[in-house]
Amino acid sequence: MTDTIGFLGLGSMGGPIVARLAAWGRVAGHRILVHDIRTDAMARAADAGAEPVAGGARELGARCPLVFACLPAPSISESVALGAEGVVSAPGHALRTYVEMSTIGSPAIRRIAEGLAARSVALVDSPISGGAIGAQTGVLAVMAAGAPDAVAMARPAMEVIGNHVFVVGDAPGLGQAMKLANNLLSLAGMVLTAEALSLGAKAGLDPALMCEVINAGTGRNSSTDSKYPRAVLTGSFDVGSTNHIAQKDMSLAMAECAALGVPAPLTGLAREIWAMTEAAQGPQADMTTVAKLYEGWTGVPLRAHGKG
Repeated sequence: MTDTIGFLGLGSMGGPIVARLAAWGRVAGHRILVHDIRTDAMARAADAGAEPVAGGARELGARCPLVFACLPAPSISESVALGAEGVVSAPGHALRTYVEMSTIGSPAIRRIAEGLAARSVALVDSPISGGAIGAQTGVLAVMAAGAPDAVAMARPAMEVIGNHVFVVGDAPGLGQAMKLANNLLSLAGMVLTAEALSLGAKAGLDPALMCEVINAGTGRNSSTDSKYPRAVLTGSFDVGSTNHIAQKDMSLAMAECAALGVPAPLTGLAREIWAMTEAAQGPQADMTTVAKLYEGWTGVPLRAHGKG
């Protein structure tokens, strides 16, 4: 472990993760240096006890032996890792282990691993699952794939980030495959939950009661258990991730299946629903607005009775 840890990306996941790391760092004696292109995100991180740096990925790589990244797109991840101002761009960089927590697919993570290896930096492919609320509370699944020494270096911080740290292998790409398998189930489940609740609501059932019954039976899933009761049945639509992220992840899952020769007809259908949702509700709208797509089709709101 190192006394100075870098973190790139302070969005809906990275921001609360950094707040947890900063609180841990104050007790354990670790400085948490951070960067994001948004000044407001940097200010929030500073308020939480992290140390913003102006020099971006280049400065973090120059100063920190261990750097985490939590970024929104494969192209951004590759640029931050390997670009002209990336984490290994500074001569004599301090970086030894780079932990990519973003969901970017196996081809991108392998390119990053190869590029970093050429600069004597180990990559840990380590996406996370549990959503923005899980990031705030430390209730995340961490899926790490990398060389044992690199995973060991990052593990103390990983155990602050999530309550379950799984080492899924030592080859970059295995973490991505695990995350995409998880996400296609979760995101397809959000679509199917909208369909199931629409069926019942159209027949006259209370969607809140439906979730209770489903959760006591065999249909229980993360949407019926938490996402829909919290954000759809109440009408708040605020689980903290966007339609653009959902569509991106489903497209990555489809590409992964195609590359491996895995038939994925249901994943393809679910991806089309997410494309419709992104177009109809907007790319930055909360992903629970997929339910609004079905509400528009059926004319029946998916609200708990008495919630309007």
